[in-house]
Amino acid sequence: LQHSVSRANCNKIIMLFTDGGEERAQEIFHKYNEDKKVRVFTFSVGQHNYDKGPIQWMACENKGYYYEIPSIGAIRINTQEYLDVLGRPMVLAGEKAKQVQWTNVYLDALELGLVITGTLPVFN
Repeated sequence: LQHSVSRANCNKIIMLFTDGGEERAQEIFHKYNEDKKVRVFTFSVGQHNYDKGPIQWMACENKGYYYEIPSIGAIRINTQEYLDVLGRPMVLAGEKAKQVQWTNVYLDALELGLVITGTLPVFN
């Protein structure tokens, strides 16, 4: 979470692979990721008897995703799914980006006359 390092600032993520639970995550994330600029993806690997709630919280509260991976051998296959979540750019967009954007009046190329276009970003 260093702010002095020069980067492209596109996506910052943490991928946490664990076979155990964590009880102190909230205070750490509130201190170091309060603005939610770093997304957290958590992967629970193997069979476990602990409470999954804290590692699910880490992912959900920090714009990431929680995954359960049944065995170490399945890590490679299951870790590719985080790319789908990163492909949802509207999660990171501010309210200004979610408003209708209007063009100036222009002459339509299909000879419809003068038109104004409104656009709104969406995702499925």
